[in-house]
Amino acid sequence: MTTEEWLQQYNKLNNSFKQRLIFRLGVDSGFFSEYNNMILALLYCLKYGIRFELYSDHARFALRDGWQDFFLPFGAINTQHINKDYSLRPYIIEQSREAQLQKVIKYRYITAAYKFLFGIDYMTQDLWAFHRDQAFAQSIFNIPELGFNQTPLLAATQQIIKAFWRYNAQSAPIINSFTNSVQLPDEYISLHVRAGDKFTEAKMYDFSEYMIPAAKFSVNNEAFIMTDDYTVIEQLQQQYPQWRFHTLCTPSERGYFHRDFVKQDRYFKYMQHLKLFATIDICADSTKFIGTYSSNPGMYMGMRIGPERCHCLDFDEWLIW
Repeated sequence: MTTEEWLQQYNKLNNSFKQRLIFRLGVDSGFFSEYNNMILALLYCLKYGIRFELYSDHARFALRDGWQDFFLPFGAINTQHINKDYSLRPYIIEQSREAQLQKVIKYRYITAAYKFLFGIDYMTQDLWAFHRDQAFAQSIFNIPELGFNQTPLLAATQQIIKAFWRYNAQSAPIINSFTNSVQLPDEYISLHVRAGDKFTEAKMYDFSEYMIPAAKFSVNNEAFIMTDDYTVIEQLQQQYPQWRFHTLCTPSERGYFHRDFVKQDRYFKYMQHLKLFATIDICADSTKFIGTYSSNPGMYMGMRIGPERCHCLDFDEWLIW
């Protein structure tokens, strides 16, 4: 079936479910942390018969409308303003500096009243632990309406991303201009080299740890580099002169620091996200992606193109990170 037909079937099925989840996108993390968890929550809802509704107003990455700043409209949107403060990742609630009594009133009693009045069964925090459970990564999906027949989770994520990763009329030409600005050969590999504030989150790897498998998988020493620090490009060019490295990172970019980024004006953040999406699309078109599953872009690539086309330095197999 075509993507449009699949979406029609998905929307029909999703709308038939009686229980409802309001999932908030764009709370406090980088885009792919938000997006990956959205995909997992959506699949959890499909498996257990829960209507998935997306709330993306007030997203940190929003220009005006959150999801619809970038993508075609989502079928089930919730715009209730209360979700901004009450539908949250559970650790945000736990780490809140509010008085304990205030937290109990807000997240137990007010949320309970909201759910009762509007017929909502779950908010972001209620199912978070379930769709992020490592056991869920082993799930099998049998949903004939969507063509899922003994379908493993990663095969299902590829279909979900194919259906929903579709740019709108405003974002598509900008992303195409970024993509077309790089002169790539027909065949190339891609590398995601982490920099910026990522040293606080996970182990950093030497260039040789990327380039040894790169030499194995490449047939022409052509590589696209996903990075936010142009120093990476300069050092790779110096250490591996026999390679040709391509990137959308500019010489003025010297590392991404999330706390600084979220303070930028909305249009700057919008354009940076469009460039990020172009970078991701270029990586997805490569013959092999080399990165880490403990990074959200790496986890996303495993979900989008499948582990067969990924070689990750930290884990042999894809996992929920």
